[in-house]
Amino acid sequence: MDAPHIVIVGGGFGGLAAARGLRKAPVRVTLIDRTNHHLFQPLLQAAFEEAESLGDPERARELLTFVLVGGGPTGVEMAGAIAELRRYTLRADFRRIDPLSARIVLIEAAPRILGHFPEPLAEKARRRLERLGVEVLTGNAVEKIDAGGVTVGGQRLASRTVIWTAGVAASPAASWLGAPTDRAGRVIVEADGRVPGHREVFVIGDTAHWQHEGKPLPGVAPVAMQQGAFVARLIQSELAGTPPPVFRYRDHGNLAVVGRGYAIFHHGRLRLGGWPAWLLWVFVHIANLAAFMNRLRTMTQWGWTYFTRQRGSRLILEPAPRSERHAGG
Repeated sequence: MDAPHIVIVGGGFGGLAAARGLRKAPVRVTLIDRTNHHLFQPLLQAAFEEAESLGDPERARELLTFVLVGGGPTGVEMAGAIAELRRYTLRADFRRIDPLSARIVLIEAAPRILGHFPEPLAEKARRRLERLGVEVLTGNAVEKIDAGGVTVGGQRLASRTVIWTAGVAASPAASWLGAPTDRAGRVIVEADGRVPGHREVFVIGDTAHWQHEGKPLPGVAPVAMQQGAFVARLIQSELAGTPPPVFRYRDHGNLAVVGRGYAIFHHGRLRLGGWPAWLLWVFVHIANLAAFMNRLRTMTQWGWTYFTRQRGSRLILEPAPRSERHAGG
């Protein structure tokens, strides 16, 4: 109990990387998160089941109109996932609705999607999405979002399922610490991730404005994981009294999956599209799971699902009639 106590607030990619990096250090580690699991899940099949239970075609149409705001890797990946879900996974699960009738709209304010990728690769991704049935609207900023849909380019688009994929807001950590922030509310940290005036506090991931070679690092999973691992090494070096390490970000390239069996990858002069890039995406995601058994189980399940298109059992329960719901008991 006399060992230094490290408290990690947040079980995201960065928090888990820091915890793993400290697993052999002579410290006590407490990881705090809202949930007891780490979830990286693009979509649950909240909306199709509700549409099935409705008797109102207009409301069902609004539920089955999926609007994604933001044409970066997250928006592109989620649009492709919904399209695959509609076409294959849920195709035979319903009686009243046809999942293929679902409308998927991806909205991007910039002139094109995937702005960090070379234009030829981004164009391949756009064509792939359109072949999957996704409507891609570029050069249009969303003006309003409410419970009934969105307003974009002066036009109203009715939708009960609007998904924000244009980035995340920083946590309120800056206000807790009284720390300086950038315009997005992220804590401006020092070169080693410390909060100015609080050498015992590090901020990483989406909440950190961390400069590297004169530019802020993006709030993506690979960055957070490298930051978490670095902070773990830094803590261990201070405990051992050895010279501290210097943070050096390694850019592993940009990778985005666009539906089943298709992805794009860019790193330096290397550009990949299609099946090879998708295999790389699978390898990267499995390799970053927390334990060997998780990797083995996920690889087995993904392989089975990919080649058989079979999923686990799913139950769709219809609501009980009003008379039954209000019966005694």
